[in-house]
Amino acid sequence: MPVQAFSWRILFILMAAILFVLPNVSLAQAVDVKDNRKAVTASEAHMSQLARAGKHMQNRLYPQTVLSLTYNHNQMLGTDPQFQQNQFAFAPIVPLRLGDGLQLLLNPVVTYNQNVNDPQAAQQWEPVQLATFIAPQYSGDWYAGVGPYFQAPATNARDGSRQVGLGVSAGAYYTPGNWVYGITMYNAWGLGNNLTGGSANMLDIQPVVSYTTQQGWSYSLAGQYNNGYTANSVSNQLTLSVAKTLKLAGMHWQFQVGPTYMVTSNSSSATGWGGYFGLTITLPN
Repeated sequence: MPVQAFSWRILFILMAAILFVLPNVSLAQAVDVKDNRKAVTASEAHMSQLARAGKHMQNRLYPQTVLSLTYNHNQMLGTDPQFQQNQFAFAPIVPLRLGDGLQLLLNPVVTYNQNVNDPQAAQQWEPVQLATFIAPQYSGDWYAGVGPYFQAPATNARDGSRQVGLGVSAGAYYTPGNWVYGITMYNAWGLGNNLTGGSANMLDIQPVVSYTTQQGWSYSLAGQYNNGYTANSVSNQLTLSVAKTLKLAGMHWQFQVGPTYMVTSNSSSATGWGGYFGLTITLPN
């Protein structure tokens, strides 16, 4: 089966599932749409405030404003064992109310890479991404949304595709009790004839499973499958992490750390083992 056709089928199945779930959960699980941040579901009633805060930060579709900064260290980039990468990403999430019971989640992503091949280091700014999710505004065990996706063209071919990327972002999360099971997905298609930095056509899938204790410790297994299907460049990185949630200066802070492993790699991706660090801060809505 062609990879592009495969990506279309995955996207269609996920979108169909989300569109089926949206009207049902918005009616059956709406709890207090005027102030859903203060509502506590039956499955979370036994959880401490710290545990709920930690769990919600593992759910990318939870309606709260968060600042997220991540660092990935990839000890081997491509086929050169001396080539290392330090990757920094800033990915805030901002909810905007569209009306009674409906919201728009904005998730821009800015990524900076420092690619090091001793004694030289190259700076790289990846194309800016913007994922959006139109979703019900509620506090239930199900969270799902779908919306347009945009990728800006790179300023030069060294940083990535010079095309504009347009497509769809979608996500679905099931969060019973202390658990979070979820997936987000982006599918973009490149517009324009400038292929000097490659095509903007890509499929990105990010599943996660997480458990948060009463003391605010979160244990997570996350993946990131990326397929630049025009060039057939597939990578699949797994991250096993532990996070601790604290309340400082009236806000919840979550510190997350763990190893990564590139299960599937290509000629330009990371290879083998690496390390991950994340900092997430919730802001008052």
